[in-house]
Amino acid sequence: MMGIASRHSYLERAAYRSLGLNTVLRSLQDDRKYHILDLGQPLGVNVEFWSQFRCRLYIEDFYRSYRAKAASESEVSTDAIFAELLRFSEETSFDIILAWDLFNYLNPEESEMLIRQLSRWCRPGTLLFALISSLPLIPAEPIIFRILDSERMIYETRTHETQPCPRYYPRDIAKFMGRFEVSSSFLLRHGIQEYVFAYRA
Repeated sequence: MMGIASRHSYLERAAYRSLGLNTVLRSLQDDRKYHILDLGQPLGVNVEFWSQFRCRLYIEDFYRSYRAKAASESEVSTDAIFAELLRFSEETSFDIILAWDLFNYLNPEESEMLIRQLSRWCRPGTLLFALISSLPLIPAEPIIFRILDSERMIYETRTHETQPCPRYYPRDIAKFMGRFEVSSSFLLRHGIQEYVFAYRA
């Protein structure tokens, strides 16, 4: 687990209602404990939010860890790097995976590899929450998502630089998501589609 990130300067900051996150939260029951994997940056506000639930939270700053390893270990395959970053005990089984906007920063092959690795730690019914952009350009680094409450999140952009967005069509998403099927999807006003995927046996 990475150290908790401190607050940094941001260039754009806005709050919005997240129907996707709310859908995930409405699936939680009081009589059981949940295992949650957060693939984004470790943020104190998000850790505090999840502390109100009976859960064990795993945090892997996946994008930055992957890019750093890929740059320093160019001879190692992407699949091997993903396997190293997503290494958990054999008895681990995640109920919820928070992918945030990670797929916007991976090509189809990388996305498929990521899902293949994640599937090792899933069970039927595991939910995966992702935000996939339909805009031609996205920030040059992933957006920071801060959970305010069960219905609202703040997103922060920390760079003026942009890069082309993969702009995945539904057929592309279905292909690399493997055994994850769309359970719910919500189109936001700023060109992002929220997805809640469910893992099938």
